[in-house]
This record gives sequence, C-alpha cells and structure tokens, in this order.
Amino acid sequence: MMCAVLHKSHLLALTVLVVAFAAADGIAMDKAHLRWVRSKPKIDSIVVQGNTHFSDGTIKKRMYSRVSSLWTALKGDRRARIQRETMERNTLEIKYLYITNGYLGIRVDESYELLLPDSTATVRIVVDEGRQLQYGEKKITGSYPEHFKFEFEKVIHELKDNVPINFFDVEAAAFELKTILANDGYPYANVAYNIDSVDHSALIPITFDIRSDSLVHFGEMNIEGDDKYPEYAARRELKIVPNDVYRRRTILNSQQRLFESGYFSTLQLVQSKESADRLRPDFTLKVRERKPRYVTVTTGAGQSEFKDLIWDFTTGFGKRNFFGSRRYDLLADYSFSLGHDVRLVQHRYRLRYTEPWFMGVRMPLVLTGQWEPRLKDPVGDYKIESWSVSISTLKKFGPRVRTNVGLEYESIEISGVSDELKEVIKQENGISVRRNVYFSYRRDTRDNLFIPQWGSVTDFQSEHYGGVLGGDDNFNKLEGSWSKYQVTWPGWVAATRLKAGWVEAFGKSDVVPVNDRLYLGGANTIRGFRENSLGPQGPEGDPIGANFTFIFNQEFRWRTIQIFQWVPVLKDLFRSLPLYQSLFFDMGNGYLNISDARLKSMAYSYGTGFQIVSPAGPIRIDYARVLETDDFDFDYRWHFTILYAF
Repeated sequence: MMCAVLHKSHLLALTVLVVAFAAADGIAMDKAHLRWVRSKPKIDSIVVQGNTHFSDGTIKKRMYSRVSSLWTALKGDRRARIQRETMERNTLEIKYLYITNGYLGIRVDESYELLLPDSTATVRIVVDEGRQLQYGEKKITGSYPEHFKFEFEKVIHELKDNVPINFFDVEAAAFELKTILANDGYPYANVAYNIDSVDHSALIPITFDIRSDSLVHFGEMNIEGDDKYPEYAARRELKIVPNDVYRRRTILNSQQRLFESGYFSTLQLVQSKESADRLRPDFTLKVRERKPRYVTVTTGAGQSEFKDLIWDFTTGFGKRNFFGSRRYDLLADYSFSLGHDVRLVQHRYRLRYTEPWFMGVRMPLVLTGQWEPRLKDPVGDYKIESWSVSISTLKKFGPRVRTNVGLEYESIEISGVSDELKEVIKQENGISVRRNVYFSYRRDTRDNLFIPQWGSVTDFQSEHYGGVLGGDDNFNKLEGSWSKYQVTWPGWVAATRLKAGWVEAFGKSDVVPVNDRLYLGGANTIRGFRENSLGPQGPEGDPIGANFTFIFNQEFRWRTIQIFQWVPVLKDLFRSLPLYQSLFFDMGNGYLNISDARLKSMAYSYGTGFQIVSPAGPIRIDYARVLETDDFDFDYRWHFTILYAF
C-alpha cells in the first residue's frame, strides 16, 4: 500500500534519492573507469531494455543524453557527451515519464559502457515498469467545516476516472486542498492521501484524509529595521489586519506590495516566535531599507520609434524620504543615433515628484516638469524645442494589468522650417501651446520579457489635445497593438503582432502637427525599409507622417546552430550567450486618410535574422527583402539593433 502526506519536499526527496543512488554507483567505479567518465566521452549509442509500454524512441526523446552526431556537434549540444549530471537527469526524466502515466513502482538502472578503440560510451538503460495504475473511486474523509466540501469535490473531480494515475497530479490536488483551507483561516490543516496500490483491480481507489484543525486569526504586526523611513511606509502596504481571518494569500500579497513600494531591498515576514496564542499568532516584519538618497548613471543600446539603434545615457539623483515617504528625482537623458548617421537625436531634463499614496489610496500621483532644448527633429528637416508640465497617476490590477491616466501642458517651438514644409506643417517660426489628457492600458502575460514562449501583450494609448482643454492644437490620437507568442513546433516559437494607429484633427485645427503624426519603417516596424520612410511624403520626398497606420508581423524564432562553439577565440565568450535565428514576414503602410488603406497598397517584406541572447536582451541582426509591387520597388536592407521587434 502506498501512503503519502502532502509536503513540498516529496519531489525534492525523489531527486535526492536518485542522486544518492547515482553517487553510490560512482563510488563503486574503479579509478580508471571514473577517469574515463570524467573525460566526458562522446555518446556512441543509447540502449534501452525492459520496456514494453513505451517504445525505445519515446524514452530516448525524453532522456537528457543524445547520441553524438554531426548535428549535435554543429549545435554545440553538450548532452552528446557524458556530463556530471547525465545519469541523474536521464533517470529523473525516465521516471517522470512513467510516474505521470500510472507506473508508480517504476525502477530504472542506468550504466555507462566503454567502447574501444575510440573510448566512446554506450548509455544503457534497464527499465522495470511494474504495473500501470488507473484512477478509481476518489473519497474524502476526515474532519473539516462542511462549507468546504463543494470546493474539495471540485478539486478531486479533476482527477478523471479510468485514466492512468499521475502521481504529481495527486500531489497537486492535495496541495490545492490544503491551500483552500490556508486561504480561509486554517493554516494548520493536514492533508494526506492514500493510493491503494495493493488493490489488484483495474481501477485504484484514492482517499484524501483532511484534518482542518482550528480557525486562526491574525494577531499583532511588529516591524523591525525601519530607521530611514517612517513606519507607515511599510505598514500601509500590509494587508494583514489584527483579528482578521488568517489567509495565506494575504501574506503573499503583502510581501509583493512591500517590494513594489521601492523602499526595501530585502524583507522577511514571519510568525513571531514570542507569539503564545497559536490561534491568533503575531507576525514580525524584518526589513532592510534602501538608501534614501541615490545617484544613478546608466548607459547602453536601446530602441527608438525613429531610429533602428540608439545609444542612451542617463544620469540623475533623487531622494526617497522627502517629506516622509515622498520622492523626487532629477534626470538628464541623452540619446545618440548609431550607424551611418551618428548624432544627438534627443536630450531632455526632467524633475519629478511622487506622492506614493494620494488621498490614502494606493495610486501614486506624479508631478513632472520636463525641458527639451532646441535640436534637429529626428525625422523632419526643422528644429524643435519644448517644455511641459504634467500630472498623472498609475493603477495596477493584479500583476499583469496596469493603467495610466494624466493631464499635460506642453509648449512647443518649431523653427528652421523650409518653404516646402510650411504648408504641410501649417506653422512658421513660432510657439504652439498644447493641452492634452492621455490614457494607457497594458496587459502582459508573457513568460519571459526577452524570449517569450507563450503569452500575449495588449497595449492601448489614447491622447486628446485641445477641445475643452484649450490650446493651439486640436486632435485625437489612438494607438493599439496586440502580440501573441506560442510554441508551434518543438523549440520553435511563433510570434504574431497586429498594430494600428489613428490621429485626426478636429475643431479649429485643419491638420495634425507633423511631429505628432505616425511614422513607420525600420527594424521595429516594417523591415527592409529605412527608418520612417514609409507613408506620406513631402514635396522633396521627406516623410511627413501618416494619419493612419497598420502593421502586421509574423515571426518564427528558434535556437539555431551554435557556430561560435567552433571558433577557438570565441567559444568561451559565447558559451553562455546562445545564438537564435528567426524567419519573418512584415506588412503595413501609413496613409493620410483611413479610406486610402488597401491591401494592394501595403508594403511587404520578408527575411531572416540572427540574435545573440545577452543578459541585457537579444542583440539582433536582420536581413530583409522588399517584395516588388505597383507601389514599391524591390529592395533589401540590413538592420542591426537590440531586442526583438515585438
């Protein structure tokens, strides 16, 4: 009979046992054999014996080891040689395959055999499968409040009848039962399960025994280590309230909020040892505070709406305990374009004040003043200078959704406008005063920010200028995008993006200011075109921006041949920087009017790219070819930048 009590250490214990057995086998090896294993011999063959339920091929695919071949050599796949972790990983992978398919008594014996004359290795796997067990009747016993019964039954009914028992699903079900109790006042609950493997019937009964213990409430909260910031800076982030029913999710949520506050580098939230009442335990929060005053200097490559690749340099200083827990910071930001046109494309100076809890609500209120000195516009052939003040607030809805709303007053001065562009810009030398309200929404479910394999990103921004707010310009601007990531083939990730933008003047304004229109073309929108070259153009062929844009991107990404592994000077440098490859297709264009948008007038391009995945994100080189249409000639272009286009 198999009986287990829920504990997170079960899987760890399984791993430790396998490693211990492997270590014992290693001790028994003679020294010559041990030296041969440590030399990391190539794997010539893998032999599987004793298996009947799974084929040799299925087991080999799940194993860590791979037979040495030209392909594994080109990929730089270390699994084609005996490694320190080979035996443990192979055994764990095979056991996991069987345990998740009802073979709870699986036994695996693994050994290495020397092959002469080239001293390669054979990996031999001997499997004793045992009997496959299937889910039978599932019962709940024990003592617990009756109102939990419905939730408990929902959990165990997820274990479908007449299918092979998955040991880890049973563990997860038991953990979920305990979580339900811990999130509703019963942290001392005990959950055990019994898989009656002695029963020789086709379907194996499983019994979950639940002991809820007593209802628990939160006690008092003590805070230690708060020297530089007022105590309320930590206490207001806590969701734990004395005399409230104990809930595990309340503790986890409190920890997350404390980290997000930005005042603490580390923290520990634990039950106080001095707490005498187990049914009303006190808690102690131990924090390590961040320095109130700070100086920042950052530099590195980045992306831009106007250039494929830019170099950013930012410096600043600030204070986190200004008037208690309020903050201010002063930043200077410089951006330089890289490539054939190296120049300063942006420099700005910003003073920002933050009220973390406005009117007692966890929505930070931010006051910002910003000045951008006169500089040549990144797109147009004129100079622009601006200053602005704004007020905004941010609201998060869980860990994945955030919204932002704000009000801005901006003064823009455009000068040096050519005669050809005056009619387009509708502005000679002078100052334009603008007032706008803006809103943004972002939902991000990606599993990884740099190389996502699943999830999606939804972005939406809206801006309203003028109207009842006043000012010289009156127009609305909307931009939205949706990106989706999913594994479509083992090791292959399909990335899809739809993006559109719309801007339109209203009221007394006839046109949208040229610097507020939409631009596309380049490494991050439609590849194969130089930056911002797509869409409407002025009399001299210069881009003047679009009022409506549409973009569709489809890309496939995978880890490719690790060619740097074969370059003596580079192999050590690139060992921890894997090389990826991609195929992509882009389409889109910009128009003065949304009614002008047609499939036949879209720009189409395709190509391939390589990415070196660094700690700061992918370093990307793309080669794109433009498809010839009635509106576009054949062309090609190389793009060098960082991060994926989306």
